[in-house]
Amino acid sequence: MRALRRRKCPVDYSLCNQTVTVYHWDGAAAYTRTVIHGAFLDFKKTENVDKTGSSEVNSFLLVIPGQTVPVAVGDKVLLGEGPEVNSREGWAALIPVKVPGLVVVRYVDPKYWNGAVVHTEAGG
Repeated sequence: MRALRRRKCPVDYSLCNQTVTVYHWDGAAAYTRTVIHGAFLDFKKTENVDKTGSSEVNSFLLVIPGQTVPVAVGDKVLLGEGPEVNSREGWAALIPVKVPGLVVVRYVDPKYWNGAVVHTEAGG
C-alpha cells in the first residue's frame, strides 16, 4: 500500500499584496475595524444590457488567503488602511458613493484544499 503525500496547495498568492480594511457592524452597538495585509481587491466594470437600454454595473472580487474567514455579508471593505469607525454616524458615512475604494460585501465564499480553508473570496 502506498502512502498518500499531502500536496501543497496549487494556488499562487503572489498577487495578494494589497492592504484592505474590513469594517463590521454586529447589528447592535459594536463596530470593528480589521486591517488585512496580503489581500487582493479587484474592481470590475461591465455593461448590463436589457430591453430598456444599457447601464454600467460595478462589481469587485476580494481574495484573502488564510484559514479563517475574516469577512461577512454586509461588511464594508476599503482599499488601503482606513480610519476607525466607532459610531452609527461613522458607519452611515461609509458609503461607496462618498468614499472612493469602498465596497459592500454581498457574498462570501470560502475555498478549500484538502479539507481546510485556504482562502476566502468575497464580492458584490
